[in-house]
Amino acid sequence: SDLAAQREYLNRSMHDRARYVQAIRDVVLDQENLEYISRLAVEETGMGGYEYKLIKNRLAAVKTPGIEDLTTDAMSGDDGLTLVEYSPFGVIGSITPTTNPIVTPMCNAMFALKGRNAIIVGPHPRSKKCSTRACELMQEAIVKLGAPADLLQCVAEPTIEISGEIMKQCDVCISTGGAGMVKAAY
Repeated sequence: SDLAAQREYLNRSMHDRARYVQAIRDVVLDQENLEYISRLAVEETGMGGYEYKLIKNRLAAVKTPGIEDLTTDAMSGDDGLTLVEYSPFGVIGSITPTTNPIVTPMCNAMFALKGRNAIIVGPHPRSKKCSTRACELMQEAIVKLGAPADLLQCVAEPTIEISGEIMKQCDVCISTGGAGMVKAAY
């Protein structure tokens, strides 16, 4: 399950987390994958142009921060030492839009994994094929490096009801999309 995968993931090193984020970056940047998922996104959603999706997907894969922005702060004074570190939320639900069916799941997966979280992606029903394929590629890449199999999951047949369940059952939800979806996430 996603919770068991996240608990197992808690013991992974910063080095492992960096490797998983890089694996996601690499699998999306693989030219064959990049072309396929970009073309599929345009064909399935009817939005955007292929050349622009290529640029957008490539740019997001290259520019999304990895673990380098996970800093630890230490403060000392008369009352002792305070250490401030980021800690995981647990299982993150990611409701993704039809307008960014590759970038949003990819970036949210990178953010979740670098923070030692599991993630469940709930794609928009009108972009389920391209989002699911992108998530499958990312999951295969991290599993090859030893990540738990259920650490990154994607709902293959998304519905409004399933999105609602993701919002209810996950520890935190990232919702990207129209006003109705974002309001429901709140």
